[in-house]
Formats: sequence, structure tokens, C-alpha cells
Amino acid sequence: MTTIDGKIVKKTEEQYTQQNFSRLSKNCKAMHILYCSLDANEYNHICAWELAKEIWDKLFVTYEGTSQVRETKINMLVHHYKLFNMQPEEDLQALVQNLCSYL
Repeated sequence: MTTIDGKIVKKTEEQYTQQNFSRLSKNCKAMHILYCSLDANEYNHICAWELAKEIWDKLFVTYEGTSQVRETKINMLVHHYKLFNMQPEEDLQALVQNLCSYL
């Protein structure tokens, strides 16, 4: 991008510097890696974005959530942990066998 008469416009290819080509190459490589790691459904959600950073941020919020979402998940897990206790009819050996059956 460049500024002409106070307006931001895209540079033409003739105006690109070596640094611009380097950044463009790195962006294309990063986008290619992200595209290859996604399934078709996820690809359709992010294919309109032009920068790898935009794609990464969208995927991060989608799968990790915002800090508020993460804090809520942590609080919920802590709450479940505090409620976790052994029932009177359970014994430790049965509990271990149940856990091993899930693995």
C-alpha cells in the first residue's frame, strides 16, 4: 500500500521493492500452509481473507475463543473438579479400571 494525495491505494507491481516481494512470498507460503491444514468446510470460511495474519486470527478466535471465553471454560472446569468425588458404592480399583477402559 502507498499513500497518494492522502488516500491509501494499492501499489502497482512496478512499485514493489525487494522487501515487498519478500513479504509477499512469506505471506503466500504461510497462507498455503494454513490452507493445506484445513478441511474443505473450514477453507470455505477463510478463503476470502488476503493475509495469513487475518486467517490465523480468525482461526484462533474460532477454536481458542477470546480471553473471556477461555476464562469461562477454566472456571467451568474448576467447578467440575471441585464437585468431583467418589460415590459410596465405588472403590478405587473400579475407578482405575473404568479409567483404563477409556484409554
